[in-house]
Amino acid sequence: MAFSLISRSLLRTSRELLERNMAVGAVSMLNGFVDIEMHPSHPTRTISTSTPALIRQTPQYLQTPVPPNSTVNPASHVYKKKSKHPKRQQDEESGSDTDSDDEFERKRQNMHKKYSQKGDSEFWRRKMRTLHRILDINRDGVISFDDFKLLHKRFTDLGHLNEELSAEFLHVMEETWKEQFGEITPYNLINADQFLTDLHHRLNDKKMFKTMGKFLPYLFKAVDYDHSGHLDLDQYKLFFRCLGLSNEDAAISFAVIDKNGDGQLSLKEFVHLGRQFFITEDESKISKMFWGPLIDH
Repeated sequence: MAFSLISRSLLRTSRELLERNMAVGAVSMLNGFVDIEMHPSHPTRTISTSTPALIRQTPQYLQTPVPPNSTVNPASHVYKKKSKHPKRQQDEESGSDTDSDDEFERKRQNMHKKYSQKGDSEFWRRKMRTLHRILDINRDGVISFDDFKLLHKRFTDLGHLNEELSAEFLHVMEETWKEQFGEITPYNLINADQFLTDLHHRLNDKKMFKTMGKFLPYLFKAVDYDHSGHLDLDQYKLFFRCLGLSNEDAAISFAVIDKNGDGQLSLKEFVHLGRQFFITEDESKISKMFWGPLIDH
């Protein structure tokens, strides 16, 4: 009987030693892969893993995979993912809102830009009202083809267009009227509002846009009486007299558009400035003075 009791005791002791050695061996195998930090302030362990690993602290741990950067509660063996730092999370949420607002504003501006048209500025409308007043040669408040014929006659008589150039000029004026205002009749009268509407349409029509200012070379040739290919101040004054404008306005305009100050204006410069007057909405461009000082409203 005593021998039996001693044998059972030895077997129990050997079994306990075997289990203890197995547990120690399992933990040793995981050394270098798992970093366990004990927090004295609360009964949890923070377990950080750089590679997938299993923890053998009790036999149950061997059966439960540990997610990276997780918190282990030994009592329940429940793993919870660490929450972000409150300040960092707040900054990220705030930044996300800001990015969303910025993206919305960019889309809104792009949409406005996509559907906006040329000639929508008050500055452009002011220039066109100025031109309407100039082309109203008989000063009756509207533009008719009679005004275009008077303009043609002035540049032919006061200027130096020969018979061939004069006929070409009249043909261009007729084409311009038809393209822009329709039929040539005594009843087709264009007031300032209609003039702005028609030019706005032409400015935004790709085909018509290319023909804007095609009559300008004839105006240049009419006042280039010495056929030098350049206009000086006296010739520019002649240009203004054909338009019914004063020499004083001509001098002011010429001083502005003669950008390099050489006292001359080439055909290329003349046509460029004349076309730019129609198409630009940049108030800093010197072309705004091509037809003289702008009206106030």
